[in-house]
Amino acid sequence: MAKQSTLTPLLLRWSEHVPVSDVQDPLGLGGRGATRLASRLLFCITSITPRARYYSFIPWCVRDWQRREKGQRFALGLREAIALRERALTLGCIAHHKGKPCAGGALVGSDNVATWFAKGQPEIDLRKLPFAKNPALGAYFNSLLNLGFFATEDDVPALDEEEEVATLTFDDLELTPLGHQLAEGYDSLIGQLESVRRLVSAQRRCTVRSLKELGRRGGLCELAESAAADRQLLRDIFFARVDLKGDSHPVRNRSLSLILELCRQLSADEWILNDSAFDSAVYFGEIVSDDEDHIVIEWPKQLLDIATRWRMFYFHHYMSIALEGMFAWLVTQVSERGLTGASVKELSDALNSKTIRKPLSELLSFAVAVPFGETTPSDIFRQCVGAFDELDTQTSHRLDARIRPTNAISEDRLEVVIRSRTYLRSPTGLAVPMLMLAVTLARYAQWEGTNYGNWLASASSDHYLDLLPPVVATGLARRFGPWWKCQWKDLAEFVLSRNVVQQHQSMSYVKTTKGERCLLQEDGSKITTRPNEVYEKIGMGNPRFRSAVRILKDLGLLADTDDEITVITKDGIRLLEEELARESRE
Repeated sequence: MAKQSTLTPLLLRWSEHVPVSDVQDPLGLGGRGATRLASRLLFCITSITPRARYYSFIPWCVRDWQRREKGQRFALGLREAIALRERALTLGCIAHHKGKPCAGGALVGSDNVATWFAKGQPEIDLRKLPFAKNPALGAYFNSLLNLGFFATEDDVPALDEEEEVATLTFDDLELTPLGHQLAEGYDSLIGQLESVRRLVSAQRRCTVRSLKELGRRGGLCELAESAAADRQLLRDIFFARVDLKGDSHPVRNRSLSLILELCRQLSADEWILNDSAFDSAVYFGEIVSDDEDHIVIEWPKQLLDIATRWRMFYFHHYMSIALEGMFAWLVTQVSERGLTGASVKELSDALNSKTIRKPLSELLSFAVAVPFGETTPSDIFRQCVGAFDELDTQTSHRLDARIRPTNAISEDRLEVVIRSRTYLRSPTGLAVPMLMLAVTLARYAQWEGTNYGNWLASASSDHYLDLLPPVVATGLARRFGPWWKCQWKDLAEFVLSRNVVQQHQSMSYVKTTKGERCLLQEDGSKITTRPNEVYEKIGMGNPRFRSAVRILKDLGLLADTDDEITVITKDGIRLLEEELARESRE
């Protein structure tokens, strides 16, 4: 009877929590780490702002509303007027592409609009066109504001580009001279079209045929054409060739130049430019394909600084994969134990299980013949780099030189294992991310106290909540001293307790006052979760890189071949050479 009275409130408590599929960024490694770093490196290009044309289209919407509609008896509010023009552009692009969205990524609302277009109706009241719940304005506004397209007070700080738009008196929004210049360039392409004139009529009705011309002249993918009047100015803006306030704009310039340079080197041998290629190029300085082909990336000296800053980003990335891998493993393990749960010590001691010796030996390519939990990171490092007693700048350099992409314990190899979720039900599922964490922190050690290490550490505003490599390394050093000499099971117990369980609970209460997004509960020394839970969303990657590549394609600086290989265009080579020369002078 007593047992039943204990279980009942526990089951009721779980019933209040959200599904595991709704839990995002459980350790805060994305929003409080990767997003901040990526914002410094690709300022105003976010994961949700991948199309360059919106950067001129939205200022044009403001200008067109102010010139043609504001003050009229039938005028819409500015926010609604922008949304109406966005509907028109989306339908125009769908019509121009014969029912399909623009190449390289659809406009907002394309699915609903394509469904309507397929019905074959010749005319539309744009106010009634089925559209997206969240128009592009909400995604792009903060980036446009940070680029200086809208007038603000001089002391207004830059906004978080991916936060929701703050409440504004939108009808009073004013364009800056730069915003006007962009809007005028776009207006020169579409301002005299019949469909644009009808946008400001009381009826808001347009023929699909007239909207098709709007899509042909002002669509997203059409920006890459040389006739696009707004293209050159957008190039100058993204590459900080115009007067923009703040130090982040030149950094974005160098990041975009870095991508162009990487594509130039990869294009020569038809290597594919993607996230993993960029990751390996800046982190290892080389790329290895699935069939073991190999290319060494030689960065021009003008780009060494930005390449190193991106390397700092990927130190955080690999650390995040390791910690989120542990989180996914922990949720699975305690879920399988039901309401009895398990202590962190029990789970960490499982590293001594004989069942992990065979899979670890196969993964590491050397025999693990003793209880793994009682060995140390130094024992593993010696297998790769020889003598390894102290972790200092010299040994970190040597480990960096020896553990290359083809090595079994390199971060990119271990990331593949963790993301596969093969070992979530085995102690091996804890051993692999612990290995990855140790390798990443040992490789990073050479940067501790340097300008780049300090740059990475400065992304942390709260050393308790912001888990970055220097913060985690400092925590291990304070707890263990030379942590690389400590047994894996002791390290795992501390990391699971502090950087996984406590971190997840803290972040759950940061996100919601009731902690409703917490998947783990502490019951005395035991950790519990709901039955049959599996957390699968490990690592956020680098979505801003994908947006940056898309924008470079929109600007005609990169292009895709028929074989889907991304190459640098003649314009891209010319601009890259100009930027490298400018960087040398400055």
